[in-house]
Amino acid sequence: MNKIISLLFFIVLFSTAALAGFSGKGSTGSMITTVEDIKTMRDDSKVVLVGHLVKQLSYEYYMFKDATGQIEIEIDEDIFTGRDITSSNKIKIFGEVDKDWNRITIDVDYFDILK
Repeated sequence: MNKIISLLFFIVLFSTAALAGFSGKGSTGSMITTVEDIKTMRDDSKVVLVGHLVKQLSYEYYMFKDATGQIEIEIDEDIFTGRDITSSNKIKIFGEVDKDWNRITIDVDYFDILK
């Protein structure tokens, strides 16, 4: 019985350490990408953008703008989850670069409304 309890203790102890990670300044989760940076990034690169939606281009496609430029983004309908966004809302987008031939877009995984 003591062996089982000791084994369970070590499993719990070491499995929680594996889940730990740094999330402060300089961690990859907090790195903000700019529209200008995206031009040189590879397809499927993870990005975090902060800026504004300028306009809707078509169903699920929008023009996004930050201080360095504009880029077309795709936001699936289910990602909005009932939230309304106007061009005055500052948003933080989490997604990935989608490069097709001569076109670069961002496929949005989720977003936060900052203000």
